[in-house]
Amino acid sequence: MADTTQNPMLVDPEMKEIVDSFLLETKEILENLDVDLMELEKSPEDLDLLNKIFRSFHTVKGTSGFLGLEKLPEVTHKCEDILNKLRKGEAKLTSELMDGILLGFDTIKELLVKIENDKNEDVEVDNVINVLQSLLAGISSESSQDAPDTPVQNEDKSSAPEEQPVEQNENNNTAAGVNAPKEDVPKETVQPKKVAIPKSAPKTETKKADNTIRVEVERLDALLNIASELVLGRNRLTQVNNQFALEYEGTGYAKDLADATKQIDLMTTELQLVVMKLRMIKIGKVFNRFPRLVRDLCKELNKEVELKIFGEDTEVDKNLIEEINDPLVHLIRNSVDHGVEKPEAREAAGKPRKGTVILSAEHEGNNIVITIEDDGKGIDPEVIKDRAIKKGFLSPERAKELSKQEAYNLIFHPGFSTAEQVSNVSGRGVGMDVVKTNVTKLRGTIAVESEVGKGTKIILRLPLTLAIISGMIVEACGQKLVIPLHSVIEVIRVNKEQIETVRGKEVINLRDTVLPIVGLDELINHSGNGNGKEKQWQYIVEVGIAEKRFGIKVDNLVGQQEVVIKSLGNYLGKIDGIAGSTIMGDGTVVIILDINELFNKMEKRLDA
Repeated sequence: MADTTQNPMLVDPEMKEIVDSFLLETKEILENLDVDLMELEKSPEDLDLLNKIFRSFHTVKGTSGFLGLEKLPEVTHKCEDILNKLRKGEAKLTSELMDGILLGFDTIKELLVKIENDKNEDVEVDNVINVLQSLLAGISSESSQDAPDTPVQNEDKSSAPEEQPVEQNENNNTAAGVNAPKEDVPKETVQPKKVAIPKSAPKTETKKADNTIRVEVERLDALLNIASELVLGRNRLTQVNNQFALEYEGTGYAKDLADATKQIDLMTTELQLVVMKLRMIKIGKVFNRFPRLVRDLCKELNKEVELKIFGEDTEVDKNLIEEINDPLVHLIRNSVDHGVEKPEAREAAGKPRKGTVILSAEHEGNNIVITIEDDGKGIDPEVIKDRAIKKGFLSPERAKELSKQEAYNLIFHPGFSTAEQVSNVSGRGVGMDVVKTNVTKLRGTIAVESEVGKGTKIILRLPLTLAIISGMIVEACGQKLVIPLHSVIEVIRVNKEQIETVRGKEVINLRDTVLPIVGLDELINHSGNGNGKEKQWQYIVEVGIAEKRFGIKVDNLVGQQEVVIKSLGNYLGKIDGIAGSTIMGDGTVVIILDINELFNKMEKRLDA
């Protein structure tokens, strides 16, 4: 049934390359339009921006018409007509006109998704066409009423026909010279001018095109896999070199192998960096979607909020880009809905009528730090506790023991919401829970800072890449394990007599702070292959996520190393507390710990 509704040209094998190219280029145009349309609303008098937007719509209309599409060119043409009136000065951009253009823009995006997935235009567009047509009719009636008031100004603007913008220079030349009829002007004299413009443009475009190349993501993934395997080979070679150096120290062979190992190590690191950069995309690709989101939310909630974006040129791995969008959508919505007050309330509190939400990104070591900050009412820890008690998440006794930071973390509990009523924007208690789940899945951390009456800041820390990480290799439970280095705060060596017990749980006093500690055998339910004897001196690796800290007892520290994360496979599936595995230089498989999961286990253990 679906095949009968497909557009023949879209499913024609000979047209596949052209259709794919159309979809790719149109997506790029729409991404740019998302930003440009928001800029246009701020700067409606910017003629260059108007012309750029008009050309974008015109390009989509032309290419979609070539493919035999009907609805997409029709909607685009109506938007183009409105923009043409604006750029010719026949109308001024109003909120109503902007809503109409954005409605058409959203419909174009919806049509493009349908074309890509189902190879048809099965989207209802009649209502959108009617809205755009009525806006055009309104502009025409206004311009016809205004025409007698400004006859001289309109004369110059309408001297060239709409359909023939290229001939404007020709008409201007005629007007500038003798008042001769247009047909008396020899066509040969103006022909070079008309040809010169298109000839110079393609040369520039060709030059730009030569500097870039489109590569399928699958090829980049394959290249990353090879680079990852090379890292494992490098680690193996390093271990062999160390063993060889011990047995044949001082020989020429040992020196040659050491030199070759150093060179391979250097080249592998360089290759790894190059491959990582190939997969890097500017985070602006995600950030640029949010001005529109904030605009729509402000209209729905009757608020005035300005979104400021910083660090949009910060680059992150492509896989991270795809995964981080949903958490950021929820956080931005949360800031606008729960954070920023109504304009009247802000004025009463002595604040500017318009609120501000700041979205920023920056690199910090091997992580990217994304911050969402608002100047709203902030989070009151007591209100959070009261709501958690009413929802049954928290007992009154436990609430008294919670620190301010622990109270903030309650907002990530599934089903938690401070909204009094359920709306399209909030109240269902799923937003922040989704944020926590997605960030955890990306091996990232989330922290909340807030001050009542001044605002809230939410900080996300995420790894730059999801394939290769730096890890601390330790020995515990009679085997080697990897603790991700970004979670490690410090390593402490303590005497077993310094370990105390509070409520049946082991703790140590670390610089006047009580640090709960736990053995890995308890956390991952592993009996171990050790000799069962507890050493007099023990190493404790202090790990932390956001403000939370705990110590992991380990037997020995092996060292630090870059490791490639491998999944456990379908047979083992997902195991709590284990992020994956890696292969060491000697060929042994070593488990990589999932610190987020271990924290959850630790908290449940402490609550029990």
